[in-house]
Amino acid sequence: MKSTLKQCKGLSTVLKGALGSVEVSVPEQLDVEVGRPVKIPCTHTITGSKSNVMVEWFIVNKNGDRQRIAYKDATSSMVDPDTGYGKRVTMDNDFTLSISRVEVMDERAFLCQVIAGAAGSQEGKTELKVYDAPEQPEVTSNRATLSVTEQHPSEIGTCTSRNGYPEPSIVWFKDGVLLPIVTNHNENMYMIPRVVKEASGLYTVTNNLYFKLSKADKDSQYHCQVHYRMMDEKQRTLDSEKFKISLHYHTETVTFNLASSAIIKEGDDVRLQCSADGFPQPEYIFYKLEDTEERELETSRDGILVLKGVTKEQGGRYQCEALDFDAPSEVELKKDLSIVVNYLDPLLVTPKGPLTVQLGDDVEVSCSTEGSASPKIMWRKGKDHLSHSGTLNLKKVSYKSSGTYMCEASVPSIRGLVKTQQLKVFVEGKPSMEGDVSEVKVDKEGEKVTLICSASGHPSPTITWNVEQWPLLTSSENGVISKLSVAVTSRIVQHGITCNATNKYGWAQRSFQLAIVPPTTEPPVTSGANREPQGGGGGAVIAVVVCVLLLLLVVASLYCLHKKGKLPCGKTEKKEGVHTEVKNDDIVVEMKSGQSPEASGLLGLNGEKRPSGDRC
Repeated sequence: MKSTLKQCKGLSTVLKGALGSVEVSVPEQLDVEVGRPVKIPCTHTITGSKSNVMVEWFIVNKNGDRQRIAYKDATSSMVDPDTGYGKRVTMDNDFTLSISRVEVMDERAFLCQVIAGAAGSQEGKTELKVYDAPEQPEVTSNRATLSVTEQHPSEIGTCTSRNGYPEPSIVWFKDGVLLPIVTNHNENMYMIPRVVKEASGLYTVTNNLYFKLSKADKDSQYHCQVHYRMMDEKQRTLDSEKFKISLHYHTETVTFNLASSAIIKEGDDVRLQCSADGFPQPEYIFYKLEDTEERELETSRDGILVLKGVTKEQGGRYQCEALDFDAPSEVELKKDLSIVVNYLDPLLVTPKGPLTVQLGDDVEVSCSTEGSASPKIMWRKGKDHLSHSGTLNLKKVSYKSSGTYMCEASVPSIRGLVKTQQLKVFVEGKPSMEGDVSEVKVDKEGEKVTLICSASGHPSPTITWNVEQWPLLTSSENGVISKLSVAVTSRIVQHGITCNATNKYGWAQRSFQLAIVPPTTEPPVTSGANREPQGGGGGAVIAVVVCVLLLLLVVASLYCLHKKGKLPCGKTEKKEGVHTEVKNDDIVVEMKSGQSPEASGLLGLNGEKRPSGDRC
């Protein structure tokens, strides 16, 4: 900042001598910032004789003495040594005094004296005012934990601002509100200001704040503000950072709440939260209240009690106690809390499983339980719902009734409160064989056929065959399946093949009658290679053979009519072999065409007469 000329007419002095007069004009006051240059003009007017004019600059010390620092006349110019200004001042040709870098010591009066020989002499005085803005204030808060129980005000913090000029001042704020300036000690609040003048001449100011604390101050924020003036004479301010203190205050209220879901069921993890409004937080003791007794559970620093996987026995009243020994006796440090654990008792199935019943019997099973609320009970097997009550009725059980049944109890209003109980049911009885007597025909001896026996029963039946072959066995939930692949021989045709299913309750049998029926001499339309008939299709084969014979009779009749000229010649395209499937019980027989080329050339798929090529 540049120096400022104070708004005034300045100092103008006129001295009349015998041969003339001297008039001197200087500014009354100049304001300048520390470290800046400043020029102090000295304007003079001489009337009459102007010989031997000399101008001198003086400073006025605190004791009132004056000391020359520079002078200039018509022939020479000089800055006086040992004045503290030797290296900082110069005098211009117009007698203006220039100070290159202002210091605090320069705040004083400067005199300009003009001597004009016979015209006389005169002087003018300028007051130089120096300013310097202080540094940003710094606060040091009290790091200790302060207590509201202290009898006297506690030190809150110290505010310091350095290197200001003129002397700045410090004020305090609490929660943004200016605190009154109180410097005398009392029982509520006061401040202790200090001022230090540095070697540079600048001021460092410090202010300590003391305050009588209460619980209401636990969240309060404090900061300080430094006030100072500059060359415009307007007050300026700088603010420190805000800070909080750590306040120790006793508990006034204890709360005890459920920190997890309000609806509790067996198996849940339950969190109980105890909290006191004192600081620092006290320790907590948890109790389970049982009748007139208190059973201590644990001590906690965070005020949390976790009950893992609660059972219905853990429902009831709990108590939390805050261990705050500074709290007044009238403060209630214990709080109670009751929790309800929703539950379902284990399911009771009558009669108990595993349950074995006889084939064809009726079965009734009951399922019951109790809980904190009336449960909904149902029976199911797999995905099938069988009963929407606690009673399961099975009428005239079959082997398909065997398996695992599930009783499920739930409380719809409480999600996840479900209990289940399995019941295994076994239906016992003699084996039941699918199918009775089946006929199987093959084209030639040695051709293989696959026979299948399927039997149900419990205990699981054993299936045996009357031929020395290794069958393939597979088991299901309700029975056994045996597959036998055998080459047809004359002996097998003579005696047949039987399978027997047996268990401790009896037996069942199935017979297979095999026959070798060579194909007709006519070549088939399609090859029957790799054909392997399966047992159980004998009736279907006979039906096909009868149809073929009837078709042959029709073809022969048509042929004779043609020979007599009653029918013209014609053409038709060739067709593929016929595949016929006949199903009997669980056995599938696949039949492939075995007719001669002549027959196949004359027969259509529906038994119609079909000429072979261009023949007549």
